[in-house]
Amino acid sequence: MAGSPPRSVFISHSSELRDYPRDCSFVAAVEAAIARAGDAVVDMAYFTAATEPPAQSSREAMATADVLVLIAGFRYGSPVRDTPELSYTELEFQAAGELGIPRLVFLLSEEARGPAGLFLDPQYGARQAGFRQRLRDSGVTVTMVKSADDLKVAVFQALVELPRAQSTTAPVGRVWGIPARPARFIGREAIIDELRGALDSTRAGVVRAVHGMGGAGKTTLALEYAHRHAHDYDIAWWMTAEQPELIPASLAALAHALHLTHPADKTDVAVARLLGVLSTQDRWLLVFDNADDPATLARFLPSGGHVLITSRNPHWDAIAIPVEIAEFDRHESVELIRSRSPISPADAATLAEAVGDLPLVVDQAAALLADTGWTVNKYLHLLRARADDVLGQADHTRRSAVPATWRLAFARAVDTEPASVQMLTLAAWLAPEPVPLALFTKHAEQLPEPLSGIVEDPLAWAALLGGLRRRALARTDPDSVLLHRIPAALLRASSPAPEPRDGWCANAVRLVGAAVPEKIWNEPSAWSVWHNLLPHVLSVVEHARSRVPTLDLEPVLDKVDWLLGRAGTYIETRGDPRAAHPYFERAYAGVRTRLGDDHPDTLRAANDLAGDLRSLGRYEAALHLDEQTLALRRRVLGEDHPDTLTSASNLAADLSRLGLHVRAHRLDEQTLALRRRVLGDDHPDTLTSANNLAVDLSQVSDHLSALHLDEQTLALRRRVLGEDHPDTLMSASNLAADLSQLSDHARARELDADTFDRRRRVLGTDHPSTLHSANNLAADLRALHRYEEARDLDTDTVERRRRVLGGQHPDTCDSERNLAADLQVLAGSFVLEEGA
Repeated sequence: MAGSPPRSVFISHSSELRDYPRDCSFVAAVEAAIARAGDAVVDMAYFTAATEPPAQSSREAMATADVLVLIAGFRYGSPVRDTPELSYTELEFQAAGELGIPRLVFLLSEEARGPAGLFLDPQYGARQAGFRQRLRDSGVTVTMVKSADDLKVAVFQALVELPRAQSTTAPVGRVWGIPARPARFIGREAIIDELRGALDSTRAGVVRAVHGMGGAGKTTLALEYAHRHAHDYDIAWWMTAEQPELIPASLAALAHALHLTHPADKTDVAVARLLGVLSTQDRWLLVFDNADDPATLARFLPSGGHVLITSRNPHWDAIAIPVEIAEFDRHESVELIRSRSPISPADAATLAEAVGDLPLVVDQAAALLADTGWTVNKYLHLLRARADDVLGQADHTRRSAVPATWRLAFARAVDTEPASVQMLTLAAWLAPEPVPLALFTKHAEQLPEPLSGIVEDPLAWAALLGGLRRRALARTDPDSVLLHRIPAALLRASSPAPEPRDGWCANAVRLVGAAVPEKIWNEPSAWSVWHNLLPHVLSVVEHARSRVPTLDLEPVLDKVDWLLGRAGTYIETRGDPRAAHPYFERAYAGVRTRLGDDHPDTLRAANDLAGDLRSLGRYEAALHLDEQTLALRRRVLGEDHPDTLTSASNLAADLSRLGLHVRAHRLDEQTLALRRRVLGDDHPDTLTSANNLAVDLSQVSDHLSALHLDEQTLALRRRVLGEDHPDTLMSASNLAADLSQLSDHARARELDADTFDRRRRVLGTDHPSTLHSANNLAADLRALHRYEEARDLDTDTVERRRRVLGGQHPDTCDSERNLAADLQVLAGSFVLEEGA
């Protein structure tokens, strides 16, 4: 800020002169001329709303100026409310005269060109004509201009020729008002570089808004940027912008530090002078930390230098270019943790995952471990049990601001948008992954008021999601919402939203329970819903089971065990019986403990567990459990009940896999007859019994009878279930096996190949049923002497079965034997060719 001190030039004008011409208005032309002359702009736009009468405010604003530049067009402008005989422009002209301030007057010529809005004033045209004449008669030099370019040249010339007063203040050197630099700064290099590229010191008037959730490190990033590039600025000033009413005082303090005003001057005067001066300079940085409302901040942003804003709100496009700051990358989290606490990379990664890589919490957790000597497991246990207390710890002398920051955000939201906090509180009990919005919109009956009403109103729902984005409480996209682990932990510990009758955890259980389809086994239409909701099912179940002492409502516990069993069924039907097994075991144990051995829900859970044991190749364990379940169901439900018949069918499957084919045949035959009578010939369960009986027939070497029954069953399943239904594909696979047993290997290969392709498309390449088709197709190829193709397919199938089913599973062993046979045949062929 070397050289002659800039003069404060007050621009007096009516509003249309700021709008026209569109490419460069008359007011913009004057501002450019003032800046070129080395002076600073003062305009009423820089002043905050005042409690004084308008006429007094205008005179006080004029008192801050060294020069008045008045542009008079053909519109009078608005009369002053408490002095209606004068417009603001005429009042400012009079006030400058009374204060002895030099007045430079420029009149728009009648020869000027522009739209009608520039010339017509139907209400006060006569007043303006009189004012223009009084200006000519005032003794002040009046310059006529035809265009904005003419005005720019004339104003610049007049300011250059106007003598400058001697400065009464001492020159000011470098002014630095930035808080201390972070002691430890890791990562974020790409964002620092992006900011530096944008806030290039060779460019003027650049504004960037760094936005992200609480705890993402926005303030830390701004501090690091300011200190790292301190040499690029003569002035750097930090302002806490969370309370907008305090911003003028912060700017006034900078004006005093620059000797632009006297400490006794009013705040508005100091702000106007400061913004005018800064607009003529370029080596300055203003930081507005934790700002919220772009519209409120806009009037405090001068042009010329650099402005850095930090905010939760991402919507700064109107006045700044937004720069998003997200969580740490995992390697950044691990680096920061290990710089403070000597733990292993694996433990550091576990800790980082638990706190969601949120930078301030990562740093706080590492410091806490270093201070206390806690293990990672102890920290995680305390985080789950006492989130507020753990997250509030920082070091021995202070508390972390993370929980307070989030609590304040929740409290503000619950005052203005209570439904948004209800939604977030429910999401807090779900997994830290995207939650489908349909979970809320399609199940309003499970939601508390007012959320239940808002999800049914598209406009209100859109406003709620917009509020979440604006406050950075959660990330949203068109189909889902994602709540970070840390605010989720705080909301689980204590939500400001009124708690439902039986608690938030129970409400989340009911919500998820209503959303997931009950029918899953071989029901592809249900799989996509389960795929999206499975993480949330497992999360809410774990939270509920950990809170059993407080969840003494039987319906909630019933739903928890039901969700466990359904989750196991989905995981098994998608081809992973090993992963499903713990869920079946826990569901069975929970229901059995609460309801007893012979309750229908216990028997259903036992049936599901036995089915998974069978899929795992544990046939004897499955047989034992199915025998118990069938006996209890016959006693409790009766011989003909559909559930009893399901147990009979499952028991027959166990017998078949244990090689007891005659017993299996007899039981399947009885079950098929009962199902035809009770359910009908076309019922899916009846067709399952027909399918199983055909397998029995094949096992007792009645291949022709098996072929006929499989043909009938396949035709019915295609009609009832569709070509690609898993049960239909099972019948197709069985029919191909019949053809192979009858030595029709070409037809068997054709049908197996088609079934293999369909299963890969419907079930996936690693599903046990897909691998069963691969195994059968390889056998067909081997029977057709296509040994190399059979070897390649068996090799792939062995590898997949080992990974999916395990090395000891009977199906894996079967594939290994088949591959050995392929290799033996090929080795024999090679020896034969060598001998030849």
